[in-house]
Amino acid sequence: MYLQRVLFHLLSVYFCFTESINFRFDYKYYPNIDGWLKLHLIPANWREAWMNCDVEGSILASPTDNNMIEAMNNHWKSENTTQCAFYTGVHATFSKGRFFSIEGESLEKMPVRWAAGEPDNANNNEECIVWTDGKVADMNCSDLFPYMCYKRRTKDMKLTPCGTVDKEYELSPLTGNCYKFHRYGRTWSRAHMTCAAEGGYLAIINSEDEAQHLKKLYEENHSKMFPGGRLVIFIGMKNWDGNGDWRTIHGLKIEEAGYAKWDQGQPDRPSHHCGAMFRNSNLDNFDCDSIASFICEKSVNSLYGDVVE
Repeated sequence: MYLQRVLFHLLSVYFCFTESINFRFDYKYYPNIDGWLKLHLIPANWREAWMNCDVEGSILASPTDNNMIEAMNNHWKSENTTQCAFYTGVHATFSKGRFFSIEGESLEKMPVRWAAGEPDNANNNEECIVWTDGKVADMNCSDLFPYMCYKRRTKDMKLTPCGTVDKEYELSPLTGNCYKFHRYGRTWSRAHMTCAAEGGYLAIINSEDEAQHLKKLYEENHSKMFPGGRLVIFIGMKNWDGNGDWRTIHGLKIEEAGYAKWDQGQPDRPSHHCGAMFRNSNLDNFDCDSIASFICEKSVNSLYGDVVE
């Protein structure tokens, strides 16, 4: 059954995407910039905005030329939002007063105008640029604004059998899903955010076979993991109520999900509420705020969207 499902997905990818390019269903393609834009309406500070775009495989959009300005304005209007401004990728966080886009282009070279009364560098603490009504303004980077992400189309962009341009996801014939091992550690919450942004989720173990597959990935990457963080990896389960109600991030008790093989003496510390896996594939409860590597899991079609010929 799994092999049939994998074959079906592979054929779907081949027939739907041969001689074409796609990025993600939540991004809109604009021919005049030969790239995609996405407006995140939930406000964030500039650093969080930068990180969210980055883990989605894009960058914060900047008004670098007239084509980009036109696309950004059109995309903003298409969202019919009542918000009055959004973060761009232009910032001066590297050196005071020197504003550059994420790509390294100087604000002074961009065809933009300052909004009335801007720049004012209020309290000598405004190092990030927002786009507001076709103009720019400097803001405190800790202020909360929506933000726009941009993905430039490149010749080497190819949709993999996992339905993504991220070549680190690999399809497993055992489960029909794809997996990516993140060697650089994050907190459990950041790991969850990263997987979600990539179109997946923190890996959920549904069987002994799947546990062995994750164990294999762990073994293959163990020597490349960051020093001091090789004891466990984060996975998609959590102590939901803080009283031993261990469930997957999709709401199932781990016994119902199909795998509840704790290591000897685990779970132990009552303050450790996040799920992890030892190198032997047994489960552990780990400190949510500690740093650990993790595995993301995604279905083949989680990012399917419109095709660009």
